[in-house]
Amino acid sequence: MPALRALAAAQPVLGVFTNPDRPTGRGRLLTAPPVKAAARELGLAVHQPERWKAEDTRTLWQSLGVELAIVVAYGHLLPNWMLDSCRLGVWNLHFSLLPSWRGAAPVNHALMAGDRETGVSLMRLEPGLDEGPVLAVSRRAITLGDTSESLLLELAVDAARLLSQNLTSLLDGCAQPRPQDHAQATFAPKLSRAMAHLDWAQPALALHRRIRALQPWPGAELELEHQTLKVVGVGGRKPSALGPGTLAWDNAGVWLTAGDGQALELIFLQRPGKPVQPALQALQPWGPKGTRLLAG
Repeated sequence: MPALRALAAAQPVLGVFTNPDRPTGRGRLLTAPPVKAAARELGLAVHQPERWKAEDTRTLWQSLGVELAIVVAYGHLLPNWMLDSCRLGVWNLHFSLLPSWRGAAPVNHALMAGDRETGVSLMRLEPGLDEGPVLAVSRRAITLGDTSESLLLELAVDAARLLSQNLTSLLDGCAQPRPQDHAQATFAPKLSRAMAHLDWAQPALALHRRIRALQPWPGAELELEHQTLKVVGVGGRKPSALGPGTLAWDNAGVWLTAGDGQALELIFLQRPGKPVQPALQALQPWGPKGTRLLAG
């Protein structure tokens, strides 16, 4: 958590609030949020309230006497009493160029929409979904090699830098954020498992963007003869004489023909219960060379 480390290096931190440990994976093992481990390494107190509406959460927060709070990818709408309790404000490092992509999954939606750039907005939290005024922004170009996973790692570093650059004004109480243009707002709702299925009737570029946007969760999936294949990596595009939804493979590669007559190269696939493999290797059960029409 670069922002937490940057903050702790510059200023005493009274505590870190994060989500409770949750069961994850096939074994449903109880797993702590990454920020919890980072906070423990820094010797910081960690609090994991189930609900901000609970009276004991409010009592705990008020006992700390917090004057300035920094929020990064917390995923909760914080109550008004919490926002009002901090003399210097509650500030959010939101991973989009506000007012674009307010909400839970801004990086994913920016990728799916084909945005040319994204970034981090340092904004003051107010009631409403990411509607507060913006103090500062950093920008980063989006390339065809970016996935949501890789972009989030880069934006986390950008966020730490942006926070460090503006921390003095936040602590001095002299920050002057500018209101957003609410008429320009777009929204980035939570991802869902239902989004994983790829519609190969879409153009190849749209599929390329979607596959990159849905990494690592919920992933992007195709159905080949009643078996689900997760598409983990994609390459280039080329014209195809095959019909939309045709998967073709040989020693030259694995290609999926999309609805616009362009074929999309599939680099890595994952079969159920198997590790991620080079696409041609993952298709070995269907032979070294083949052509199949996928389920719609």
